Amino acid sequence: MFLTVKLLLGRRCSVKVSGQESIATLKKLVSERLQVPEEQQHLLFRGQLLADDKRLSDYCIGPNASINVIMRPLKNMALKEPQPQPQPLWHQLDRVLAKHFKPQDAKAVLQLLRQEHKDRLQRISLEDLEQLAQYLLAEEQCTGPAGEREPEAAAVVVADQ
Repeated sequence: MFLTVKLLLGRRCSVKVSGQESIATLKKLVSERLQVPEEQQHLLFRGQLLADDKRLSDYCIGPNASINVIMRPLKNMALKEPQPQPQPLWHQLDRVLAKHFKPQDAKAVLQLLRQEHKDRLQRISLEDLEQLAQYLLAEEQCTGPAGEREPEAAAVVVADQ
C-alpha cells in the first residue's frame, strides 16, 4: 500500500509499505526520502502520535492514508552556562492579576483564562499549525541573528550639479 507522508511545512512524499511495517521502519523510510533524522520525527495519524514499537495495522492505517511529520529540535548538548528558567506564563499572569483584582477575583479570572486557553488549543488544527509555522519562518528570514530586522536600503538622492 502507498502512504502519503507530509511535513508540517508542505514537503511530502509517497512510501510503499505493508500494514505489518513498524512505525520505526516508516521513520527510516521518511528519513531517507525527506532527509529528516529519525530522532527528530513525531509521526501523527488523525491527530494521534504513533509509537515506534507499534505497527501500521495497530492504528488501522490503510492504503492512501496521510501521515503527518512534526520535527522536534535536537537537544543542544553543549550549553556552557545554565540558562535561567523563565517563569511560566500562568505564574506571571497570576502576579499581574493580583495587582488589579481582589485575591478571589484574580483566581477566578485566571481559571477562566486557563480554561479558554485549553479549549482553543484543543480546537487548533494541523493546518492552523502549518500556517503559523510558515508565518514564523517568514518572519525569521526577515530578521538577523540578533532578532533585529535587516537594514532597509537607504534612498540616495543625487543633486544636479
